[in-house]
Amino acid sequence: MEITSVPRRATAAGVVVLAVALVAAVGFYLAGTQAGTRARILGEFDSRARLAAQVIGGTMAGSDPKTREWAVTTFAGSPAQLGPALDAGRSGIAWLVVLRADGTVLGTAPRSMTARAATFDAEPGFQMALTTGRLTYGNVTIEDGTPMVYGFQPYDVGGETRVLVVPAPVVELASILRGALDVTAGQVYVADGTGAVVAGSDTTAAGQPIPDSVLAAARERLGSGLTGDRHHLTLPVAGSTWRMVIATSQPALLAPVHAANRAAWLIFGGFAATVAVILLAGAVILTGSARLARTRLHDALTGLPGRALLLEEAGKSIAQGGPLAVLFLDLDGFKPVNDTYGHAAGDALLVQVAQRLRAATRPQDVAARFGGDEFVLLCRGMTGADAYAVADRIRHDLSRPYAVDGRTVNIGVSIGLATPGPDTPDAAALIRHADLALYRAKGAGRGRIERFAPEPATRANTERIR
Repeated sequence: MEITSVPRRATAAGVVVLAVALVAAVGFYLAGTQAGTRARILGEFDSRARLAAQVIGGTMAGSDPKTREWAVTTFAGSPAQLGPALDAGRSGIAWLVVLRADGTVLGTAPRSMTARAATFDAEPGFQMALTTGRLTYGNVTIEDGTPMVYGFQPYDVGGETRVLVVPAPVVELASILRGALDVTAGQVYVADGTGAVVAGSDTTAAGQPIPDSVLAAARERLGSGLTGDRHHLTLPVAGSTWRMVIATSQPALLAPVHAANRAAWLIFGGFAATVAVILLAGAVILTGSARLARTRLHDALTGLPGRALLLEEAGKSIAQGGPLAVLFLDLDGFKPVNDTYGHAAGDALLVQVAQRLRAATRPQDVAARFGGDEFVLLCRGMTGADAYAVADRIRHDLSRPYAVDGRTVNIGVSIGLATPGPDTPDAAALIRHADLALYRAKGAGRGRIERFAPEPATRANTERIR
């Protein structure tokens, strides 16, 4: 509204006075709430670290159903039968061992592992696996110059508890953990029960001690602390003997708070003519900092492959020939959860969805996060009919209630299914066909499964092509 009833000078003076009063109020507010803001930022940093530890634990525990099923179906025979079964099952694996709960060796492959296998019941990972009843990863061990981690998978056979011991190269586990470590901002290590590094944010070799003496000492005690000017936090990693320790410079972490307070006091003591410029500059700086911080803190949480790796794997499968199917999934009702309970709840929900997808897939399948609340499942060696059955099972699995921050959350999923055909020249086309089928599924009422069928181009399917 244009002001015409007062002189222009009076209007300008009034605006300056109001601006100065506003800046003064902001300055006093920032000064009075500095302690609360510091605590909030430190708490947010700690929350992200806890989420990363949960993602790592969930990622490792996601193998439990598959490994348990493999153990039950393959290594349930008598000790005399276990030797041949272990020999047959260790394709691509250095060795396999099966123990009783009391540590008795039931079978090894190769047989030369028998003496070493007799010492595995003293491993912390073995005892933890028996206590939790789930797949547990132990400490780093160097075998023939290669850092290895033993996985201890408990399973029941005829009322008897057995433990399948499988070695895993640390380099393979580290590549899985890397996505979760990137969620945090700071220096971070995942170390085993002896302090040996499993994975880290720097180039420290697996099996070596944490090079930072402060963080090495911090690993010994759970919780947060301040050493010098560094804020550090130590958390257990579920399903393992490991701990995650993370540290960051506290002055750097709180720099936005100090900068905001300095800017506010400068604005309060400045001339009225510069107030608007200072306020605008401060707003741009704070907005830009917040946007950069948000981008850094919302990196991929699930540890699943992204688009590039999905397209590469799909391209290889198409080139090799054979049955292949792609499921394109979109979560129904995810946005209301995100809007109602916040992004942290949405992140936690996406982590649980990814865990269920891992549990529902075979070793040769590829489950990827395509973006936002969209996921893609690449099913190798599977025909369309079989893939439809898998899609139906996944639809039911992902539609079961979720527990998020003490709340019960319900979502659904719509699925588009596509298989290669004469009109599928490459991986991008195959995924695009599944995307079009998904679009039809959502348009038909959501919570549905639609299979791609070629049809003349329409405005609807053209708009979905990316």
